[in-house]
Amino acid sequence: MDVRQIRYFVTLAERRHFGQAAEMLHIAQPALSQQIKQLEAQLQVELLDRSTRPIGLTPAGMALLHEGREILAKVTRAEKLTRQEGSKDGGRLIIGVTGTAALEFAVPVLQAFGRRRPNVQVSLRELASPDQLSALERGDIHIGFVRPPVEDERMSIRLVHTDPFYVALSADHPLARRESVRLAELSGTSLVIFSREEAPGFRDLMLHVCRSAGYVPTTIQDASQMSTMLCLVGGGFGCALVPRSAQRMQIPDVVYRPIMDYSPPVELYAVWMPDNYAPFIGELLDVVEKIHIREG
Repeated sequence: MDVRQIRYFVTLAERRHFGQAAEMLHIAQPALSQQIKQLEAQLQVELLDRSTRPIGLTPAGMALLHEGREILAKVTRAEKLTRQEGSKDGGRLIIGVTGTAALEFAVPVLQAFGRRRPNVQVSLRELASPDQLSALERGDIHIGFVRPPVEDERMSIRLVHTDPFYVALSADHPLARRESVRLAELSGTSLVIFSREEAPGFRDLMLHVCRSAGYVPTTIQDASQMSTMLCLVGGGFGCALVPRSAQRMQIPDVVYRPIMDYSPPVELYAVWMPDNYAPFIGELLDVVEKIHIREG
């Protein structure tokens, strides 16, 4: 028995009419009837006397109506108190980011949010995009900043940042002396790329960009993190396609060059669970938008 079922039953018990109760609850009448039958099956009792018009309540139904009203009142009170606490300066916001998201804009966003809400405790967790989506489902983080795709329709998403692709090369690579690079010129060079488990959407985008530009790597080397990718590049194990912001990572013997080929931008999305909308998410998104507009 959950709060939704209790709300359905209390509304029906007060209206004594399936059609009117369904209209108040904004659900179809058959769906309401099914929910009540499921509730009766769970409790193993009959709650309604369906032989009368309007419908009546059994003794068990009367007991549940009394307790259900109290439960709903407590839930409403808990929601109100939670929102009141969340509107104060204190509170906590747990944010998930990919490694490259942290490089792109996390510092200015956190600085601006900190000035707005100085007493809010902010926790930052670096997680791969799939791991962030799982963490959102579990309630371990309040909001994440991920690479596409986000295919869970229960989640709300918003595009917050785009970045062009650059190529990361070892400093002694022949093309490292160029100001910009065509990817086809890298044919014969190994490609260092995110593993499919770590960033499936990002990996597919990188491979699409390479194929479209005529770059055929000799081998593909998987890596789990951006720092690992760039260390492999610096060690001479290949090149890597990275967001422009990756050049903020100062890895020895790695240089970054813009690519001359057309490629779609690297997208970053904010994602959160609307059913678990934590305090301050709206303010954080407002800060992100203002930072993005100013930088754009």
